[in-house]
Amino acid sequence: MSEAQTAEVQTQRWSVPAAALALVAPDVGMERVARKGRVRGPLLVALACALLSAGAGVLRVDAKDATLRAMDKAGELQTSSDRQVEDNTKSAERVYLEPRFAGALVQPPLQLGLLCVAIFGLAWFLRGRSEGRAVPAVAAAALLPNALANLLEAGATFQHAAIAPDGPPALPRTLADFWTLLAGHPAAAPAMKLLSVFDIFSFWTALLVGFGLVAAGHVPQRRALAGTLIAWLCLRLITQVAAGGH
Repeated sequence: MSEAQTAEVQTQRWSVPAAALALVAPDVGMERVARKGRVRGPLLVALACALLSAGAGVLRVDAKDATLRAMDKAGELQTSSDRQVEDNTKSAERVYLEPRFAGALVQPPLQLGLLCVAIFGLAWFLRGRSEGRAVPAVAAAALLPNALANLLEAGATFQHAAIAPDGPPALPRTLADFWTLLAGHPAAAPAMKLLSVFDIFSFWTALLVGFGLVAAGHVPQRRALAGTLIAWLCLRLITQVAAGGH
């Protein structure tokens, strides 16, 4: 093997994974992702981070204060025993934790499928030509912003001695979260709905999908990014404002 070939092999061995590169340089990274066509790695990372975030919730959740407030509001606190309070607290914690674990297992593969459908649909609508092998790979890479959000959320959760099921999110993601964090109180309900439209990690995902559409759908970059971001904004407005999502 020549020195040039040896250097090339070493460069490939120590190069940054394409999906990780896409997080900071999506134009270059998503092109490499589409060319290599790997799905398993990003999907496993997304699953691991989702489970880590759910596990952090298990270790830190404490629903006692929320349970006491709910029982007091219902007029049940004065007539309830300590055992009843404890049972209601455990029930509230199960209600909080079970959907988190179910979501951690289901959400990444479900998101992968939906992103594949979205990329195929956008490529068709924007008059591109999607490559079947490349589409799942760029969709898998687009899972990583949310995986990073779950990882940061787990770290933020561990910083607290306890978290309440009905408390503020451990990791601010939307403009509404940042408003509440900085102002100390939420704004008016209509304003909070509008502020909740912009989610940092959701927007990051949309950017990756846009560049993935360039690489896997052969759509011109300007058209791909404009079409993807418009579709993302419409989806966020529907889910957060029209449908009243959180």
